[in-house]
Amino acid sequence: MRNALPSAMKPRRPPQLALPLLLSLTLLGGCKPRDEYQAPPPDVTVAPPLQRDVTEYLEASGQLAAVNTVELVARVQGSLQAIGYRDGEKVRQGDLLFTIEPAPYLAQLEQAKASLASAEAKAAFSERQYRRHADLARTDASSRQQVDQALFERDANRATVTQAQASLAQAEITYGYTHVLAPFAGLVTAHQANVGALVGGGQPTPLATIIQLDPLWVTFTIPEQDALRLRAARMAQDVAVEIGLQDEAGYPHRGSIDYVAPQIDAATGTLTLRGQFDNPDHALLPGAFVRIRVTIGLRKAALLVPDAAIHLDRGGWTVLTVTDDDVVQARTISPGVREGAMRVVASGLGADDRIIVEGLQYARAGQRVRPRETPPGADAHGDDNR
Repeated sequence: MRNALPSAMKPRRPPQLALPLLLSLTLLGGCKPRDEYQAPPPDVTVAPPLQRDVTEYLEASGQLAAVNTVELVARVQGSLQAIGYRDGEKVRQGDLLFTIEPAPYLAQLEQAKASLASAEAKAAFSERQYRRHADLARTDASSRQQVDQALFERDANRATVTQAQASLAQAEITYGYTHVLAPFAGLVTAHQANVGALVGGGQPTPLATIIQLDPLWVTFTIPEQDALRLRAARMAQDVAVEIGLQDEAGYPHRGSIDYVAPQIDAATGTLTLRGQFDNPDHALLPGAFVRIRVTIGLRKAALLVPDAAIHLDRGGWTVLTVTDDDVVQARTISPGVREGAMRVVASGLGADDRIIVEGLQYARAGQRVRPRETPPGADAHGDDNR
């Protein structure tokens, strides 16, 4: 017979409802909403576009070029006797730059003069002889053969005079080549032949290059779309062109367009233009790269936004606007010329649009923001590089 355990030591069975109740409480605890932090919308500053009349420009880059550049060469053979300028010096038209052994060519010139004088004397004598025989022939004192002979000698001597005159002209030209003169005012480069050197032997010998610095040309190209705008502007008025060097602010040098190519380059879709600039102080040098601005007209009531508010993404040039519901919206625009710290918007915006001008780094398209209104143009800062 088994020993009976005391009642106090018998295991107790849990109540039947304890486990379901525990599960229910656990489930109810899991459905309780969590306390999540939601950041407030970011603060941004918005402003409508600034509206005003602006002058429209085409902007390009180009390179200055001399109107005249001539390589000076020795056109006669001889010893280089003198150099009449300092390397890099400014010279005037007609200044003597090089002297090439003139003595032999001066002798040829004097010989040609003497030959001409002899031919003229013979021609004068034959003229008198012909007249004498012609007069005697009227009285049969001279035969017809003598008259014809005198006429032949007169005409032959006249031809000799013409030939001597041509020889003299050629001798003068050749002698002139011994003195190399400046064909126009400008700067002359370093000489390429030394005094005493034999030049002009067999082929022209380079001596130096002279470059005209006043005026100067600038050549540049513009896209076909801009070419059409410029064509319309040229029909209405003269078109001015302004340039600035790389270390200059704005466009301090003003000139005019003196050439437009007659056709658009089919390969590049561009039109070539050339402007001319007075350069009396030689502040501009050929070969320098310049910024170019061409005036094409006045745009009435143009819309301008801060240049810093415009950015480039995959869709093109974009600004961020804020809708009436304070939601950020990306707007694709067509930017125009820059006006100080502002830039003209050719299309894509309305006068009542609210542009984000501050807090761009916190704004994303589709995001809600807290906009703060500011007057148009009030938050535009920057240097005026016009």
